[in-house]
Amino acid sequence: MSKFPIIHHHCTCLFEAEQSILSLSLNRCSSAASMAASFFERQLNAISWVSLITVTAFLLVKLSNIFGLWIKARPIPGPPSPSFYGHGHLITRSNLTDILYKCHKKYGRVVKLWLGPTQLLVSIEDSELIKEVLWKAEDKLPLTGRAFRLAFGKSSLFISSFDKVEHQRKLLEVKLGGTLLERASLIPDKIFCSIIERAQNETTKGGIECETISLSLAFSILGSTIFGDVFLSWPKATVYKELLMKIAKDACFWGSYSVTPFWKQEFWRYQDSCTRLKFLTEELAKECRQNCNAEFLWAFEPCGELISLMFHGSLTMAALIANILTRLVTHLDIQDEIYSEVVMAQKVRRKTYEQNVEGMPKLLATVYESARLLPAGPLLQRCSLHHDLNLKNGTVIPAGAIIVVPVQLVQSNTETWGKDADKFNPYRFVLPTEPISDKKESLKGFDSCAMKEPNEFEAFLPFGYGARACIGQKLAVRGISSLFAVLLGQYEIRLQSGSESNPKPTMNNYILELLPSPKIVFIKRK
Repeated sequence: MSKFPIIHHHCTCLFEAEQSILSLSLNRCSSAASMAASFFERQLNAISWVSLITVTAFLLVKLSNIFGLWIKARPIPGPPSPSFYGHGHLITRSNLTDILYKCHKKYGRVVKLWLGPTQLLVSIEDSELIKEVLWKAEDKLPLTGRAFRLAFGKSSLFISSFDKVEHQRKLLEVKLGGTLLERASLIPDKIFCSIIERAQNETTKGGIECETISLSLAFSILGSTIFGDVFLSWPKATVYKELLMKIAKDACFWGSYSVTPFWKQEFWRYQDSCTRLKFLTEELAKECRQNCNAEFLWAFEPCGELISLMFHGSLTMAALIANILTRLVTHLDIQDEIYSEVVMAQKVRRKTYEQNVEGMPKLLATVYESARLLPAGPLLQRCSLHHDLNLKNGTVIPAGAIIVVPVQLVQSNTETWGKDADKFNPYRFVLPTEPISDKKESLKGFDSCAMKEPNEFEAFLPFGYGARACIGQKLAVRGISSLFAVLLGQYEIRLQSGSESNPKPTMNNYILELLPSPKIVFIKRK
């Protein structure tokens, strides 16, 4: 028998064995792939179900919160919502106070407005409830903090949650009410006079716009109070002021974006301006620490604290200074009485550059009355981010609702302030020290009147109230009072011929101001 068939048989068997092994391997691979695919499919289905359940639960919670908000808000009186989107499309920045006035007149001291299906606004005009609300509602809306954080960096003044900023605010309040408060009344007279003279030299017709000179004075007061004498001789002060005001105009616009608009070129130009402002502030702070005793500056870290103080303080102080200037040029009798008060105070002051404003009740009364008639903003805004507010009258304000106090309405309410609530009358803040029948007559002379405590008036809220009250209110009052003690001691302030003598309150850069801004002249006293 030939050997080749045997070899062929062995090869055939070997080939068949290899085919069997290969087939078995392929079957096993196919089975493993099938199992892997099945396992992956089951995992994907599980993830899909978990995601679906999570999203559904999230949406149900949101829907439950919306219904809960509607149910809690239902007992609060207010106009019926015209659509699913509420009253938001009917409200603008300029007409909100008018709308609230009409709502309070029709529905009572506590009213609600729907700004959207999930955004509730509650306005409170009742003076007994206002202070309770301002004590309990310690938070601010996140949008407020976002707008200023984008512009100036981290600052405790505008962070929405009060728990996160309480400690830092207390430190700032101590500094502003201590070292800086003393500095505010020690600014040399020549500084203010040089600002006035420079402004007069820059005007061709002699008249100075009240708004312009007020901003320069406020900026100088605050800058020299915080940074000391270094600020007054700093060559970049004018550039710093212009840059700060430019950024302030756009801060809320860019902060209104829910997603930071990195794709817009205008936004990057805005950010570049913010970066320049930060570098200038750091340069000024560094120079101040090197050249003078500025230990208090360490309380204002990070840099955002300093910028926020300069921005917010300059705008609000400028608005109040402009208001006082306008009132004085239209009430010359009061200006003359304050001048007599200043002259008497100069005779007893210990230092030639120190202004003893505590001994000038008519001047202080003029400052407070001007702040009453024209507060920095028309509304005080608060919210409680996590807890409902239960008020003593039974009203429940849901967590997350915007709570506003229409300060402009409260401080001009005839029930609280009398029939002359809309009139400029600083005598309401003073008491005669002698029982004279004619009240106005009793206020003539240095020793004939004393200052009332403004906090005795429940409806006096130009600086806010409660945990979020303005931490620089003492500094503002002292600095502005010292300013007018200097100005009225050396100048008569008059309205330029032909200037508007009865300007109206208008919102300008989120601050209430009297517009059109009247032109005034400063006449040197002999």
